[in-house]
Amino acid sequence: MRSSTFKASVRDLRLVVDYLRAVRNEVAVDRHIVSMAGLDADVFGKIPRPARWIGKMRRFPALSRLIQHTSLPLWYVLAPALYGRQLRQIRVSPLTTMPPNFDAAGQILGLSSRSADIVHARHLPDMPRQWLELPWAPLSGLPAEAEVIPAITLLDEVDIARSLKLATLAHRALQRRRGLHGWGLQTYTAWRWFFARLAIDKLPGPLLTTEHFDRWAVLVDGSVWSTRHRQPSRRLTVMQHGSVSTDGPDSGLGVQIPTRLRAVDRLHVYSFADANIFKQEILSPRCATEKLVQTYYRPIISLMDIAKSARPSILFVGHPLCEAAHSALVIALQQVADVQFFYKPHPTVCAGKQLAGLPWTMIHDRLVFPRVDLIVSYPSTMVAEYASHDVPAVVHNMNVSIPEILERLPEIIQIIRNRHFVVATNT
Repeated sequence: MRSSTFKASVRDLRLVVDYLRAVRNEVAVDRHIVSMAGLDADVFGKIPRPARWIGKMRRFPALSRLIQHTSLPLWYVLAPALYGRQLRQIRVSPLTTMPPNFDAAGQILGLSSRSADIVHARHLPDMPRQWLELPWAPLSGLPAEAEVIPAITLLDEVDIARSLKLATLAHRALQRRRGLHGWGLQTYTAWRWFFARLAIDKLPGPLLTTEHFDRWAVLVDGSVWSTRHRQPSRRLTVMQHGSVSTDGPDSGLGVQIPTRLRAVDRLHVYSFADANIFKQEILSPRCATEKLVQTYYRPIISLMDIAKSARPSILFVGHPLCEAAHSALVIALQQVADVQFFYKPHPTVCAGKQLAGLPWTMIHDRLVFPRVDLIVSYPSTMVAEYASHDVPAVVHNMNVSIPEILERLPEIIQIIRNRHFVVATNT
């Protein structure tokens, strides 16, 4: 990556390097997801967000790899046009030049529409009232006293033009970056990433994010790290939003993260054990030892009575990698017990077609949690959330096989018997 080729300032090149560091984490996670499905990314194809595609294409890896190879040349040429289109989609009103009055308590970064589900007074009593909102991730369910700062109000026309320039620069740089060969489609995130980075750079902080180690977490961490000496008030809190541990014999992420966070001042997490995983696998060694504050909370949800009868009920917490096993388990349970089934798809991935036709009620609303007797789940936040209501969980690996899940059938039947006083037939 040569400044003479791209005609970029040193400052812009540093931002591009931050983006490439963020992409490395995305690639590591995508490789891990593909491997959990028993595949190799070099065989399956280096396609972003593989959880969306594995259920449909795992039997045809040659086809998915062909899609990658045919798409890459087109993407190299067409990506800048897409960035311009993404910009036009959010330019529904003129840019405002009136800066907001920043609160000394800091700003919560609404980098996902689900942020408000996690950051609320029951989880964080001392929460700031100001929220940064991205144009493509509108926030809802905020407290009455919350003040929303639209990210676009922090940027002027020069910033907008710069975001497009940086996205194109990063797009071209990634194609020839060592260690990222073949992963060029990852730059579909580039313009939004730089748009958000330029907006977050203008926030005085302290800042709070619910992202752990993905591209958004690296974005925020890079912003705070770059100003750590000039603006000491720009402290960073990372608030846990989901499980960070696998359910295998060794606790931990299960994936090696190449880009560690360097600027975190506080962890607000579920437990001491979770804090240790953050310090050992997500934060840089220096960040994990220098005056890091650790606070704790227990994730809380409200359960709703939506069951249609007094029969025992089970909620399946879904993910594309678990769909085949969950479907097989439901079919097996139908043969031995009269049970109501609920299914809550993963919030970022649509449920697959193989789930259709099975007798469960789909729960698509992210804020609806049915009251049930048992949940069946991969290591998920909902295990802890339902545990707070004394609802037990049968937890399995995310890549659980059909034989492995069916081995848990007696355990499930026993839990139903103990909780509901209903004797399953034909056991």
